[in-house]
Amino acid sequence: MTMHKIARVAAVAGMALTSIAVTTAAHAEEARPRPAVALAAGCPGSGQIDRNYTCTSLSSGVLFHRKYTNDVASTWYTKTSGGTISARLGYNRGGSSHYGAKFSQSSGTTKTSTWNGVDYCSSTVGTLNVDGQQTFQTPLASCS
Repeated sequence: MTMHKIARVAAVAGMALTSIAVTTAAHAEEARPRPAVALAAGCPGSGQIDRNYTCTSLSSGVLFHRKYTNDVASTWYTKTSGGTISARLGYNRGGSSHYGAKFSQSSGTTKTSTWNGVDYCSSTVGTLNVDGQQTFQTPLASCS
């Protein structure tokens, strides 16, 4: 490759990186859970990752619950150890429980359930109901 081509490639690459760096991010929240980010940082002792985004550390993984500004709620469980479980994910709002389909989950996987029409500012708790065990829950997610 000639020096002229190398210089041109470097200039184009530099402009592309500069434009990426100065482009502002969209402010709409993504309606997909991002467990790897929260899991890498760990679930804080308070269980509050952000407003309307909570988690609970369990002996075999982390349970997450998040509500989005488009009235979508998600609960997901990242299983890091232990044997296969049969469970279902859900949320509780005002004493009323809502669950997704039952699933089987092994270590090293993440399972997610998502619901539409869950008011962003309503107070909810994410739940994981494990067959033969108990129902685990996250702290309260609310916009206040």
